[in-house]
Amino acid sequence: MSNAFAGFLANRREALLQVLLIAGSLAALTYTANQFVLRADLTANNRYTLAGASHDIAQTLNDPVTVTAYFSSNLPARFGRTKEEFRALLQEFRAAAGGNVEFQFVNPNEGDQTAREARQAGIRPVTVNVRQQNKMTQKRAYLGAVFQYRDKREVVPFVEPNSALEYTIASTMKKLTADDKPVLGILQGQGEPGLNAMTQLQNGLKGRYDIRTISGVDTAGVPPEVDVLLVSRPESELSTQTALALDQYVMRGGPAIFALNRAQANMRFGQARPQTTGLEPLLESYGLPIRTRLVRDRNASAVRVRQKRGGFTVMNRVRYPYIPQIANFADHPISNGLDQVVFRFVSPLDTTQVDSTAQLTVLARSSQQSGLASLPTSIRPQQEWTVSDFSGASHPVAGLLEGTFSSAFAESDTLSVERTKSPDTKLVVIGDGDFIVNGTGRRKQRLPEGNTNLVANSVDYLAGDTGLISLRTQRVTSRPLMQLEPTTKTVLKYLNVLLPILLVIGYGLVRYRRNRAQRRRWKDAGLST
Repeated sequence: MSNAFAGFLANRREALLQVLLIAGSLAALTYTANQFVLRADLTANNRYTLAGASHDIAQTLNDPVTVTAYFSSNLPARFGRTKEEFRALLQEFRAAAGGNVEFQFVNPNEGDQTAREARQAGIRPVTVNVRQQNKMTQKRAYLGAVFQYRDKREVVPFVEPNSALEYTIASTMKKLTADDKPVLGILQGQGEPGLNAMTQLQNGLKGRYDIRTISGVDTAGVPPEVDVLLVSRPESELSTQTALALDQYVMRGGPAIFALNRAQANMRFGQARPQTTGLEPLLESYGLPIRTRLVRDRNASAVRVRQKRGGFTVMNRVRYPYIPQIANFADHPISNGLDQVVFRFVSPLDTTQVDSTAQLTVLARSSQQSGLASLPTSIRPQQEWTVSDFSGASHPVAGLLEGTFSSAFAESDTLSVERTKSPDTKLVVIGDGDFIVNGTGRRKQRLPEGNTNLVANSVDYLAGDTGLISLRTQRVTSRPLMQLEPTTKTVLKYLNVLLPILLVIGYGLVRYRRNRAQRRRWKDAGLST
């Protein structure tokens, strides 16, 4: 055997040994990785990292939660992303629960039987626009889930794209595992909106709260089992006995939300005048009354109005300062993460009367380009606005009081007042009662998420359940591409086409010059090419 051949065999054995070592190392690494899973969330807002409250809920699962997710396939990108994000979060919950979360994804569009199963489970189909072969078509799609825990069952009929998915999953699991639900009492009897007129708020809280309408408090008082009381937009003035019942509820430590109108707006006649609710003495005594003014703000929603153009009447959209879009919020669990809240004829709070027994947090303010209107006042959308209408001041429209409070009837000689001083409790006061009302029938409207989230967060905070508040307002951050000038777009378009060609030509020239130089060196050395 020649030395050359022996060297060849040695090199071959060495190469084979290196291949075997690499293969063995990869196999060992794969086995180790399967035993010890490393999870890394590289999103900017840690969208796939569970919050502490979600971890707590997952770790309290004593039995498996089974999730059947009904998601159609071949949908537009935003729906596809929602499906993958939902799946990723379920995986995180399964990891946090030690395997006590089981899930499967079903495509209801695969057949009539699976579609029927989805509908029977409570998953309603929605119609989405799909572009196929340069044509826009409509497709029936399913995006929902059914959660099962022991003998309990909860349905998420529609998983909305770009919504707070972690909150959806965590709150659903909490509904399934909760033994006792706090009681949310909603005052009725003075023209307040019923539950059927506040469907968004009801849908956001039902399952985690026992929501009850409370009436007849003037004779029976507020039931002792009520954990949080909501007083929203009474249209008629409350009687003294009703006000006393609410006052005594607060005096025994009951937390409450007061969302009240201090202005009665009549769009038909274009006038707003003061409104009395009967709760003014209570808020005065507690230190946070609502003023008989209206806030107008340059940062406002638009309304449709009739305007004359030549000889014709046309409908135009104009900014209406009496429907302000509030985006100035406090750094507080109730208001953190809120995008905006749209109020209708909101009145400012008087924050000058808070005493040392309570702490005030202004939850929401108007913008710096806002002003106040005394009542009565014209509210016609067609009126001309001037700079003086917007004083450049910011006005508080929602506030939280925490502390002890004195009864509004402490010095009454004619009423039977059991308690004149409260223990530590919490009150939320909002200068508008319409902003959480969807309405009924043909006048029903969908509200901005911030409207219902402000009240739902307040309910959670007053009930002492702050864990899920931050998840409710969690949003997916949109990162649109930077807008470019037309000239820049043209340059980039041609670069995109020509640059690869130029790179290939350049690489060919370099190779050609290098090969030619090498042949010259061989020729100079007397070697043949």
